[in-house]
Amino acid sequence: MFNLQGGELIIIALLALVVLGPEKLPEAARWFGRMYAQIRRMGDGFTREFQSAVKEPLDDLRSVVSEPVNDLKSSLDETIASSSPDSQRSDGGQDGGQPVTSPSDTGTSPGYSSPTADTEDDGRSVP
Repeated sequence: MFNLQGGELIIIALLALVVLGPEKLPEAARWFGRMYAQIRRMGDGFTREFQSAVKEPLDDLRSVVSEPVNDLKSSLDETIASSSPDSQRSDGGQDGGQPVTSPSDTGTSPGYSSPTADTEDDGRSVP
């Protein structure tokens, strides 16, 4: 809570011993311990009250938001399932048995023509 390290605690204990003396130091330590525990209980009580006050509206908000999200997710899952390659083969597989290649499969991108596309095999340009 106070972020005190060992050396700092020793200095505080020595100062308390000098200021209060050996007779009153144990009583002061007990008093400090009780006050620290009471403050801690009050803080924990405040935290519990705050969480209980916020919990119900947050639960309502979660339910309101999660219903449309779940509906959207299920519709997306259905769309993805209906557009999968297995479900699109309703034509009986009449694509001639040739695999469909994309530009990334051939190593070329759309709109790019290689220099050899405009030349014949012997290197001459095609008009």
